Amino acid sequence: MKFLNQKTAIYLLFGLLLISYFSCKEEKVISGTMTANELHQLNQGLIDISMEDVYNPPIATRIFAYSNLAAFEVNNHRKGKSFLAQHTGDSIFTVPDKPCPDYDLAALFAFCEVSKSLVFSEYMVDTLYNRLTQKAIVNGQSEGAIKECKEYASAVADQMKAWIKKDNYKNVKSGDQYTIHGIDSTWALTPPDYAQALEPNWHKLRPIVLKSPTEFLAPARPAFSKEKGSDFFKNATMVMDEGNLKDSLHQKTALYWDDNPNEFNDTGHNTHFKHKVSPPAHWINITRQYLQKANADLSQSITAYCAVSVAMFDGMITCWGIKYRENLIRPVTYINRYMDKNWKPLIQTPPFPEYTSGHSTVSGSASIILESLYPNTAVTDSTEVPFGFAPRNFKSATEAGREASDSRFYGGIHYKFGVDNGFANGNAIGQHILNTLTK
Repeated sequence: MKFLNQKTAIYLLFGLLLISYFSCKEEKVISGTMTANELHQLNQGLIDISMEDVYNPPIATRIFAYSNLAAFEVNNHRKGKSFLAQHTGDSIFTVPDKPCPDYDLAALFAFCEVSKSLVFSEYMVDTLYNRLTQKAIVNGQSEGAIKECKEYASAVADQMKAWIKKDNYKNVKSGDQYTIHGIDSTWALTPPDYAQALEPNWHKLRPIVLKSPTEFLAPARPAFSKEKGSDFFKNATMVMDEGNLKDSLHQKTALYWDDNPNEFNDTGHNTHFKHKVSPPAHWINITRQYLQKANADLSQSITAYCAVSVAMFDGMITCWGIKYRENLIRPVTYINRYMDKNWKPLIQTPPFPEYTSGHSTVSGSASIILESLYPNTAVTDSTEVPFGFAPRNFKSATEAGREASDSRFYGGIHYKFGVDNGFANGNAIGQHILNTLTK
């Protein structure tokens, strides 16, 4: 019996030594291994993907909004609450029972999981995802914690993807095509490529924060008229005179903010398209520049990106609803019919009705959020440098937004009332969404 007790004691001692050894080898969980820089890289990655896949502006807003909303949702989980559960009332959204070892990392993983489900170039998202993993390892995060973060992110992303499927996108893309009405006041196909109407059903998409696409509407426009003394004729004359004036400063402004993701070029017998950033991508980049200048942390950056992208998404849905209800003739068509058949705008007229301006709505919604977060703060915008433009300096986000909006009038593709009312409508939407996300 004495021998057995000694043997048992030896086994127990050996077991304790093994437990002690493996406890020392156990990897430590480190919280907060990610910074705002990683989120900036993810959004830049989406800009690159949107150019690679040639997404039009409405579709680009959807990708930016849902991806950044996924990060925002996880960021709220650290407080034990789900923004989407509270805001939408959808029971699909729940906070996972098991806490996440690193909410920052999980938020960025969720961004990738959701964005991958929305884009064509999935391999580009995989590259971003793998870079995050490697960065976490370099920063000392344990393999076990990384695995748990990925599982947490997947759980949240699965909830979001199920909810996203209910936004009516499938029906929007497969719905009826636009029918040309052939009335004097209505939109007609425009030169140079006479492209078919872009996203005529986009207003049927479910907004994220707004209760409906008609919750915020632009003011009434001047009534259509061909009479020379009418307000409408005067507005068309302003567009024509602006184009004929060829103001070099205004022309540079129009070209800088053109942001045509699929510009049609026809030289002789050669036809080609030039891909540039879209208006939503441009404002995502301006958001990054503001956040970097303010040295915003990751949590602040998640909120800012989410607010700007969701506001642009809901704003675009609102704007597209107004466009296809108003169905208003573009300046180039009106001027060619009733004023000067040889007149041409400086930049290419996009293929959808005039009122209100989409770029103005997007710029109004994004700029008021950035102005609210960083009042009277100057910024240097270098977004267009890769396309041959020098950086532009702005005293505030409001100044940048106002210039972006006016650029559509300078370019000859919008009436002044189209840009002014679109910008004001975007302002109202943006402020409402920022208030909702940060209350």
